[in-house]
Amino acid sequence: MKKFLIVFFSIFLLLILAIFILPIVYKGKVVSLLQQEINKNVNAKISFDEDIELSLIKSFPNLTLGINKFQVIGVNEFEQDTLTAIDKFSCTLDIMSVIKGDVIGVKKIYLENPLINAIVLKDGKANWDITKPSTDTIPNTDTTETKFKVSLKSLEIKNGKISYDDKKMGVNTLLNGFDFQLSGDFTQDEFLLSILSEIKEFSITYAGAKYLNKVNTSIKVDMDMNMPQMKYTFKENSIGLNELVFNFDGFVQMLNDDILMDLKYDAPKASFKSFLSLVPGMYTKDFADLKTKGLLGFNGTVKGKYNESSLPAFTFNLNIADAMFQYPALPVPVNDVQVNLQVSNPDGNLNNTRINLNKFHLDIAGDAIDAKLLALNVMKDPEIDAWLKGKFNLGNISKFVPLENDMKLSGVFTSDITAKGKISAIEQKKFNEFNATGKFVAQQVQVQSKDLPHAFELSNAGLNFTPEKVALTAFDAKIGQSDFSIKGDISNFFPYLFSNGIIQGNLALNSTLINANEFITQDESPAAPPVDDTTSLEAPIIPDNINFTFNSSIKKLLYSNFEIENFNGNLNINQQKLNLSNVGLNMLGSVIKMSGFYETSNSHKPTASFNFSLADMDMQMAAKTFNTIKKLAPIIEKSNGTFSANFSLQTALDKHLNIIYPDLFSNGTLVINKAEIKNVRLMEEVAKVLKDDKYKALSMKNVKIDFKVENGRVYTQPFNTSVAGTTLTLAGSSGLDQTIDYTGTTVVSRGQLGKVNSALEDALKGVNSKVGSNIKMSENIPLALGIKGTFTKPIITTNLADIAKQEANSLKNQAKEELDKQKKILEDKVNAEKERLKAEALAKQKEIEAKAKAEVESAKQKAQAEADRIKKEAEAKAQAEKERLKKQAEEEAKKKLKGIFKP
Repeated sequence: MKKFLIVFFSIFLLLILAIFILPIVYKGKVVSLLQQEINKNVNAKISFDEDIELSLIKSFPNLTLGINKFQVIGVNEFEQDTLTAIDKFSCTLDIMSVIKGDVIGVKKIYLENPLINAIVLKDGKANWDITKPSTDTIPNTDTTETKFKVSLKSLEIKNGKISYDDKKMGVNTLLNGFDFQLSGDFTQDEFLLSILSEIKEFSITYAGAKYLNKVNTSIKVDMDMNMPQMKYTFKENSIGLNELVFNFDGFVQMLNDDILMDLKYDAPKASFKSFLSLVPGMYTKDFADLKTKGLLGFNGTVKGKYNESSLPAFTFNLNIADAMFQYPALPVPVNDVQVNLQVSNPDGNLNNTRINLNKFHLDIAGDAIDAKLLALNVMKDPEIDAWLKGKFNLGNISKFVPLENDMKLSGVFTSDITAKGKISAIEQKKFNEFNATGKFVAQQVQVQSKDLPHAFELSNAGLNFTPEKVALTAFDAKIGQSDFSIKGDISNFFPYLFSNGIIQGNLALNSTLINANEFITQDESPAAPPVDDTTSLEAPIIPDNINFTFNSSIKKLLYSNFEIENFNGNLNINQQKLNLSNVGLNMLGSVIKMSGFYETSNSHKPTASFNFSLADMDMQMAAKTFNTIKKLAPIIEKSNGTFSANFSLQTALDKHLNIIYPDLFSNGTLVINKAEIKNVRLMEEVAKVLKDDKYKALSMKNVKIDFKVENGRVYTQPFNTSVAGTTLTLAGSSGLDQTIDYTGTTVVSRGQLGKVNSALEDALKGVNSKVGSNIKMSENIPLALGIKGTFTKPIITTNLADIAKQEANSLKNQAKEELDKQKKILEDKVNAEKERLKAEALAKQKEIEAKAKAEVESAKQKAQAEADRIKKEAEAKAQAEKERLKKQAEEEAKKKLKGIFKP
């Protein structure tokens, strides 16, 4: 027995130790496994407190897993949106079911302060679609039903906040202060499911209209759950919206891809008073004292299949007859309230929905309001038959409803409007097939409230209705300091109202002052920030169903720290764009012309693209007004003067209208008209390096700078400016990180070279002394600058070492040239003497030769004369003999002739 007790207590002690030790040993592995599985399967940023709870003690013999500070943040378009944040999550498991593994028994799931923020963008992309696509390229053909199952007995949510924002459908739902309890034995085929829930604030907005606004909601539902048939039948249940309580009867059944339902709902115990609790502004602290009478009927049905392609048929009926209400402390009742509304759909095809507001009437202090509406073919080509007639004095509201926050209302609305026909007739401009007549007038309207930053005044407004257009004959309003006067034509009004058409307008806007700061909600701050510091502003979203053009003339416009005068131009709101064209304005002493657009198709990342022309803008005022200029060109804060510019700018913006600088692109031309730039660290460093204080100041006049902004840097093409009485040429870039990378060229005096100059002068004296020359160096020397580092810590480099080498080489070359010159002079002297002696010898030679030649010539002449004499004598003798013979021949001939002719 003793041995048995020893063994028993030993085993018991080991079990106790295991209960404490095993969770500690395996906690690290659980955290590692969680992180691995998250990274493998989820495309989002997920974080949680790694000190997770893994305990067998807290719920022995069950296992409890607890995780704190669990958070899921989206990526890409949703990188600034939290999908889920849970302060505390715990899950209690049946330890034996975990060991066996067939059915995991979940005893309880508990969530404390969970936030669920579901978003659907206009393109249909949802932020909860975060699972990574499978990388398995082989399809799973195993159709065997998995044996792994999970059973749940209890789910509790405490103080949750659930938001659903569907931008595609225009639906926004918010549940705030959400408590939820669910219990049931999911291990059974048939069991009773109980749901108990309280929601402090339940709101639904559709297409900009609030249908439920911070409604206190209670839900108590029991359902028979038939798990084999997946059929869930309502038992005892009630749903309360403020004072209105209704219930469901019927079932919902899951059939593969379809959901089959057959439901009825009604409010058998509801009263007209309970219905009024849902009317915005009515459910106040004095609601319990409200006196009412009248009949209320409220019921409907939902029957048929629901899947991706079809909806069930439905009906909704609301009937209020012979009703009235009055607060005892207020003098005026609302009498003769009559409402008869039926909404029906016979087959789930939304186009076959019929909306019939057969009657709407109420009487307030003798002013009656009547309306009716019949709408058919609501999805494809709505056909309407509607009218609204009545008079409503805003000042009477305080007489029948208690107003909060010192709200004051006054003014009168009157209307008499009729519309009948198919919306397609207007869209096809067949205006004769659509009847629209009447007018709407508002006079002397005033609204004041602590909830409104400024009072609203509408002195006069008028709308005249025709099938073709709605003429806005007047809209003269004032909000705070701002005044508006708008006139023009509005077209496509009824397609916009009934079939999601695009409303169009061509309007003239005139104002003496618009203070846009009165319309901007921003956090209080001790000082007004520069214009680009807009982290408290929300980027306005431009609607996609409005096409308005405003021919605007605004004498004065205030926005942030902008003060704009004489704003004139065209503003067009269309397809989520605000387009500006031919806009001219005066600001900071400058004439500005601009055009471009602001676009919000991606509400998380709007874009802007503008072209600007500026003339004679003051630099100091620009630096104080535009934070972007200070970021891109910090030197402007130290500049006094004016500049002009022509440039384009394209950028993405965050949802607070801050420029996303890595996405900023701009290029253009900047002209510094006239400016002095002093006390700039960069130029002080240049002056220090060059040992010339004149470089501490830049003087600019008519300096043209071509620039480009890209990838967070400002690039400038080479430009010339004046400094220290000479020209400085600069080119390079500077970054948003304040880094600089410039090169420059200028001309400096030789005296600025310091020791380099002294060494060169010593070398020059030595050369002149040895050579006996008078060599001189140039007084002005080209200098290259390298400017790097940052604006506050610039690093200046020069090419002084290269200049020393160049000047030394120049001095060496000049000395060589001098030596060559002197050598040439000596050589020229030697050659000259040589030539003289040679000339003298040549002259002597020529003299002797001339003398000899003369003597020879004299002898030659004598010989020639003798020869000529002899020749002449011979020729004379020959001639004489010739003459003698000739004469002799002639005589002999005569003799012969004489003998011939003798008788």
